[in-house]
Amino acid sequence: MDILSKVLDATNTGIVITDNLLPDNPIIYCNPAFEDISGYTREEIIGHNCRFLQGKDRGQEARAAIANAIAKGENCNVEIRNYTKEGKLFWNELYISPVKDNNGDVTNFIGIQNDVSSRKKSQLELEMSQADMEKKVEDRTRMLKESQEYLKSIVETIRESLLVMDKDYKILSANNHFLSTFKVSINETKGKILYDLGNGQWNIPELKVMMEEILPTNNPVLDYEVEHDFPHIGKKLMLLNAHRIELEGQYKDWILLAIEDITDRRAIQQRKDDFLSIASHELKTPLTTIVGYMQMMERLMPENASDKFKNIVDKTGKYVHRLNQLLAELLDVSRIQTGNIELHREPFDFDKMLAETIEGIKAATPKRTIELIGKTGISYNGDESHLVQVVSNLLSNALK
Repeated sequence: MDILSKVLDATNTGIVITDNLLPDNPIIYCNPAFEDISGYTREEIIGHNCRFLQGKDRGQEARAAIANAIAKGENCNVEIRNYTKEGKLFWNELYISPVKDNNGDVTNFIGIQNDVSSRKKSQLELEMSQADMEKKVEDRTRMLKESQEYLKSIVETIRESLLVMDKDYKILSANNHFLSTFKVSINETKGKILYDLGNGQWNIPELKVMMEEILPTNNPVLDYEVEHDFPHIGKKLMLLNAHRIELEGQYKDWILLAIEDITDRRAIQQRKDDFLSIASHELKTPLTTIVGYMQMMERLMPENASDKFKNIVDKTGKYVHRLNQLLAELLDVSRIQTGNIELHREPFDFDKMLAETIEGIKAATPKRTIELIGKTGISYNGDESHLVQVVSNLLSNALK
């Protein structure tokens, strides 16, 4: 079926299909997302066994698990180290599912692949090696050609809640991930109107607004964020994506709705942002005290103080000033991430700002040469303090 090929080509999840009846189980199909993930072109991929992605890194336990599953014709779920065409390492979450013919023989394998490198990094940074940071499949499932068995295998392998509805929002199908996530049965779901599910649990105003934008246009709705408190499973933060299903260039009155539960991911991000904000403010108080003592020390320094003592005080003042700048930058990062940063716009002499900033950098790096050439001659309306930070960071990085 042409729609199945279009479904697979449209998904942002890497998908490959291999031919188990040919020697070495070669790849016979890959979608554009798989090309993007791996960096290889379709021509470089087709005809090869998937092991080429591991390069020389072949001592992984995951490879043995994959080989065992293929030999037995079983499902398999592993995380494996892969390498792009440029040799860049990325962690791949791989789901493998066999496709059998009417005789029960395995004719093909379907592999669904997600780049989970970011998740691996987050787990390390937050010391949450035991947390279930499973990366949800970010795309809507599209089916393979001609076979309903292909369609079923792909839908059930994708780790994301999926609903297919008609023009009246009556549910035609729901995958197991939806049923298990929202704790409903297929009998309670199939044939029901979306808004009537779970005694009206899905009668969400934001969801209605989103759905009403789909059918009148040919444009999909992407990454629509909805928060809702479900009676039986609690508050969920969901990322919704909806597409009209296209067949031979004509839009049918069917809708594919993908629901990604991002509750845990957002909570982890919020904890990181809260830590950054708290840490920044906790550092600000003692640093302000140190700055005050340094200013007092400079005022009370005797005129006959030794050059060595003056030099120490001067350097200490510069380091404290630099530390204060770094803390201000950290606070700005915190405010940006939490959406609380305030800009104070007013006209200022742009050339004067540049000259004074450069002079400050010169004083801190007397052995380096910085030359300002030309003038803008403008009065700029903006936040001067933040622009000073930007220029200082650029110059400091250039001098490293």
